[in-house]
Amino acid sequence: MQNQGTRLLRAAEAFRGARAYRRQMAFRDDLATQLHTIAPGIARVHLTPVTTDVDGTPRRQTLVNLLNSIGYTVEAPIGAHRAARRLLVDAFPAADWDRPLIYNVGTGYLMDNVPTAPAALGTDTAPEVTA
Repeated sequence: MQNQGTRLLRAAEAFRGARAYRRQMAFRDDLATQLHTIAPGIARVHLTPVTTDVDGTPRRQTLVNLLNSIGYTVEAPIGAHRAARRLLVDAFPAADWDRPLIYNVGTGYLMDNVPTAPAALGTDTAPEVTA
């Protein structure tokens, strides 16, 4: 009889997992549809935060690069780049937008895009330069 209860618990967990998976896939597909409406052919969106100095006042911007499946830039007006950024910021409110990120339209993942080097290169232990 206890085996019956265990099976019911596992079945309930499987249903919850399947429901969560379907919600995630619907979210991904909806986001992909909206991005393709903005600029057809998008496969990845690179978002890079940049700070520029304008007349002594720091100005923060995010550079948006829309790429197709082979890595070429998708030709789109500036409004499309802004709309893609706004859409991703709204879709991932908990993301750290102060870091370079890349969104993969096919998988639906927003990933960190900070370049790293192997520790064996010793690039993180460079001597400090003083003026």
